[in-house]
Amino acid sequence: MKRVALFLVIGVMATSCATELNETQSGALLGSGLGAGLGAIIGNQTGSPGAGTAIGAGTGLLAGALVGEGIKRQGEKIKQEVAQQQYYRQPPPSQYQGTTQELHTMYNPRTGQTFPSRYKYDPNTGEELLPLQ
Repeated sequence: MKRVALFLVIGVMATSCATELNETQSGALLGSGLGAGLGAIIGNQTGSPGAGTAIGAGTGLLAGALVGEGIKRQGEKIKQEVAQQQYYRQPPPSQYQGTTQELHTMYNPRTGQTFPSRYKYDPNTGEELLPLQ
């Protein structure tokens, strides 16, 4: 049992320092280490620590790799969404911000409402509009 644990610790230290791992590889490494540890504990309780360690390491390897791949894909998806967003720069405000409202030069004598010169009839009542004087 102590030899297995020592072997796992040395293996993890050696592989973690050798190369930079991506999310899938680091998840598989972490999963196999945790699975082997839990498998050894469970296997020791049932009477076969070697088989428990091997089964736990294999199961942990698979589970860790799947979790790591999921994390990698989620990160890629977020990067892709950010890249697809386009940020438009707003033009600077104009120095001369004149009024863009139309002048109301027509009115309805009954309601007193005023309208732009393009209206000939009140759109609400249909009454003919008169020019303002």
